[in-house]
Amino acid sequence: MSSFTLNIKSVGLIAIIVILLSEYAVLPWFDWVDETKQSIEMKKLTLSKQERLIAKAALLEEQRELLATEFIPRLADLSIVKKNQDSAVLWLKEVELQLAKYDVTINLKSPQREVDINDDFAVYAGRLNVKGNYSDILNLLDKLENYKIGNRIRQLRLNSNKANPTNVTADVEFLKVFKRS
Repeated sequence: MSSFTLNIKSVGLIAIIVILLSEYAVLPWFDWVDETKQSIEMKKLTLSKQERLIAKAALLEEQRELLATEFIPRLADLSIVKKNQDSAVLWLKEVELQLAKYDVTINLKSPQREVDINDDFAVYAGRLNVKGNYSDILNLLDKLENYKIGNRIRQLRLNSNKANPTNVTADVEFLKVFKRS
C-alpha cells in the first residue's frame, strides 16, 4: 500500500504542478499572445487610415494646384462688389441689362438673399417672372445662363396657356456670383 500511496502522491504532486504551471505560465502566455495580435491589428488599421489620409492629402494638393492654375483665371470676368456696396443692386443691374434686350413683360423681379461662398466670393439669389413669346424667353434664358461672368439659372419653370400657345411665362431663380473687394 505504501507504493500505491507514494504513486498517488507523485501523480497528485505532478497534477498540482501541471495545474499551477498552466495557471501561472501557459494561460497568461496565451492571453499575452491574443492581446499582442489585437494590438498589431489595431496598429495595422491605424497605419492604413494614415496612409489613406496621406494619399488624400496629395490628391487635395493636386486639386488645389489645378484650382489655382485653371479655375481662378476663369473668374477674372466676375463682377466686383466693394464692402460697402449692396449686392442686390448688382443683381438688379444684371437683370435689367438682360431684360432690356428683349420684348418681355416683367411680372416679378425680386432680389432675395446673399450667400457667402468664402471670404472672397459670394452669390446673390433672386426670383424673376417674365412673360413673352417663346423665342424671346429662350434667348433671355440663354443670356442669363453665362458662367463666364458668374450668371446661373438655378430653377426654371415654364408655363404656357392653351389659348395663346406662342406665349410662355418663365419663373426663374437667378444667381449672380461676384467677388468681394
